[in-house]
Amino acid sequence: MKTDPIRLVIADDHVLVRQGIRAFLETHADLSIVGEADDAASATAICAERKPQVALIDMVMPGGGIAAVRDIRAASPGTQVVLLTSFEDAQQILAAVQAGALSCLLKDIDADDLADTVRKAARGEAVLHPRVAGHLMEALRRGSTAPGAALLESLSQREREVLALMAEGMSNQQIADQLGISEKTVKTHVSNVLAKLEVTDRTQAAVYAWKSGLKKPA
Repeated sequence: MKTDPIRLVIADDHVLVRQGIRAFLETHADLSIVGEADDAASATAICAERKPQVALIDMVMPGGGIAAVRDIRAASPGTQVVLLTSFEDAQQILAAVQAGALSCLLKDIDADDLADTVRKAARGEAVLHPRVAGHLMEALRRGSTAPGAALLESLSQREREVLALMAEGMSNQQIADQLGISEKTVKTHVSNVLAKLEVTDRTQAAVYAWKSGLKKPA
């Protein structure tokens, strides 16, 4: 059965960058660009109006990429945000994840990998560039406050196992294979984990696992 293309918004204040990203992604029949923006406010407005599945956002643009992440997630909760950055600042990356970014990539990413990341984002699967993940770990080591134990204690043993595997970046199917349970059961556990930890996506849950000590950064 044919599925509808993934609806995507691109936000970057450099016209050539936007045009380049658009030109490549439009070669994929399963991806559809439904809007472009050059600042945080217009990106938020477009996402609020058109409800894309994915928003591809530049970290450094007028209004701020992190503010755009936060505002887009508030205006269109169903939109997953993929942040693109040229800078490897640990605290900025952590702030972006905490604001609601699902994935964070460096702008030197391979074009095919970018398209694949968009597809994964539409499925709610996080992708972190290896160097970005390293900087995120660094930020966590340098003293982010550990979250309260009460929320973690509310998880069942199985939910803790699922959370630990989520923190390793495993997909639902990979978790199912690892634990010997069905993918449908994993989806239920993931939903319960997100609700109990009071977070909105898998990346934030993974950060919680790292900060709480449930899953030690590599």
